[in-house]
Amino acid sequence: MDSKKTGAFIAALRKEKGYTQANLAELLNISNRTVSKWENGDGFPDITILPDIASVFGITVDELLAGERAVKEETAQIKVTEIENKDNLVNIFKICFVIALFLAVFALVLGTVTEIYCIWAFPILFYTHWEIIFVAVSLFAMILSGLVFSVGVTRLGVSYNKDEIKRLAGRKGLVLIGISAVFPLSFIARLLNFSVFKSALAPHLFPFVMAFLVIASLAALKYAYDKIV
Repeated sequence: MDSKKTGAFIAALRKEKGYTQANLAELLNISNRTVSKWENGDGFPDITILPDIASVFGITVDELLAGERAVKEETAQIKVTEIENKDNLVNIFKICFVIALFLAVFALVLGTVTEIYCIWAFPILFYTHWEIIFVAVSLFAMILSGLVFSVGVTRLGVSYNKDEIKRLAGRKGLVLIGISAVFPLSFIARLLNFSVFKSALAPHLFPFVMAFLVIASLAALKYAYDKIV
């Protein structure tokens, strides 16, 4: 038994209860000096008074002798379970992100290549049926990517607060937003190439309009992402 550890424990318990040394001494029918000696580690409570001290502070005699509260096995088990649950949620989120990233890259490659080729090759919008199919598949993949990522973020919300979710998902979300924005921008470029940009002045304005669309789209997607998480 460590008298100094027990003494410090008694002092901490006394302060938790809001007692002065005089209050504690009165409750135990002892002198203030005795309480002071215990707390300084200069003496140890008599074995006969240990149950009374434990009763005053709502602890066991074993805890008093050990100089610390015993960690309940049930509480420890709950903490272990919470950690395991958090790890599982992070793993689920990572899986969702990988799937979402694959779908976003698929939409980027299929949709953007299709639209760029059509801008170069065809003056008429949706000139071939395969353009419609590829655009539809790319759009579906992009939407599915966002849904899968949202599921992963929502699952994190079970055990993590908003700041923790932003820390875990923030950068990944921005990467996904950046990748997902490419196909819509290429589709807009295809529409503009078909309809608006037919005059002599239009080709000179095209780079500026596209830059504006890129900035506006990324800003809108970033705003939407912040609202989600």
